[in-house]
Amino acid sequence: DVFTFIDKKNVIPELYDGVNLRHLDVKDFYQKLDRPHLVEGLRATKQGLRYIENWHSENKIDIPVVSITIRQYEFDKARNSNIEAWVKFAHYLEDSGYFPVIVPDTERAFNTENSFPGLYVFNECSWNMGLRMALYESCYLNFFSPHGPSRLAVWNSKVSYISMNSLPKNSIVTTEEYYKERDHRVGDNFKFALPNQRYVYTPETYEGIVQEFERFVDDDKKSILGRN
Repeated sequence: DVFTFIDKKNVIPELYDGVNLRHLDVKDFYQKLDRPHLVEGLRATKQGLRYIENWHSENKIDIPVVSITIRQYEFDKARNSNIEAWVKFAHYLEDSGYFPVIVPDTERAFNTENSFPGLYVFNECSWNMGLRMALYESCYLNFFSPHGPSRLAVWNSKVSYISMNSLPKNSIVTTEEYYKERDHRVGDNFKFALPNQRYVYTPETYEGIVQEFERFVDDDKKSILGRN
């Protein structure tokens, strides 16, 4: 299957196939991805998208959906989500005509509803990667704290996202060294990202989240006007 999948494709690392497995040099990988539209990346399955369509229908959701993926992990707590800020922002979204959806941390899925009273918590997406990916593709915008699930958006050109707080203070993982190893200049977006995909360093305060959201919406409106 690997031979068929990579036939006539530009593959990194080179000479990677069903027989010759190669170590991936992370810095080399990111250096090669120096502009948009290079990554074929990840995609939701057709069945996953059908499930999300059914979810929209059953919940009578006819306004744009904005997902907020939460990190509440015991390891490297500096990267955890600012729950108070996200709760306030979720209510701001409701008042602004959007449908906020909370995707909980898998480790805390059963406890998350207590932190987001009155808001929609999509527990199933925390346990099912296919459903999670389909949700992300279907959303108007997806918000992330600095954690692993954001990579489902980073590597999917059909997902609009803002990854907040991308250099969290006192993190033992997401550091300046981490970016240096990937040839990524702190403060920059990914070179291969699309205009609707943003890796920002704004802290997770309510004001900071709203600032990035409104900037995204304004740019989106300008883009639509430009196409028309």
